[in-house]
Amino acid sequence: MRLLAVATGMLMLASCGYHLVGHGGGTGAIPADVHTLTVSGNADASVMSALRQRLGSDQYQLVEGMAVADQAHHALLHITIAPLVFVPSAYDATGIATQFHMIFSGSLMIEQDGKTVWQTGTISRDGDLFVSGGPASIDASRSRLLSDLQKQWVSDAIGRIRSGF
Repeated sequence: MRLLAVATGMLMLASCGYHLVGHGGGTGAIPADVHTLTVSGNADASVMSALRQRLGSDQYQLVEGMAVADQAHHALLHITIAPLVFVPSAYDATGIATQFHMIFSGSLMIEQDGKTVWQTGTISRDGDLFVSGGPASIDASRSRLLSDLQKQWVSDAIGRIRSGF
């Protein structure tokens, strides 16, 4: 009787069109029929390089540019990075900033045959920078934080691509 109730519930969910968002199922966000993939966008060279290195797959080949002969089995992964947010978040008694908050964010979209087949919402990584020392020290700390946030963002982006969510 319990089995019948579960089967009926599943049938009702399937008949109303209910399904999980994303592709899942092992293929991730990149459609199974894709043989070549081009990565483009406004990310800096280090982020693009990290994405390309981690996107390697036996399923498809990464190619540069849009001069692809077989467009039917080609997809474009487009990366859109938002402007970096770096704002003061704490001040000392004299009004000098002692802490800054940095936000690195962006989104991904996959196009095939001129149509969007998958996209993420905003993927965002953030952190705080505590000011101590002179301008050179602050600049070095800011560069380290930005590098760390970019690495975290790339990991999140790859996770979304691989899961299809």
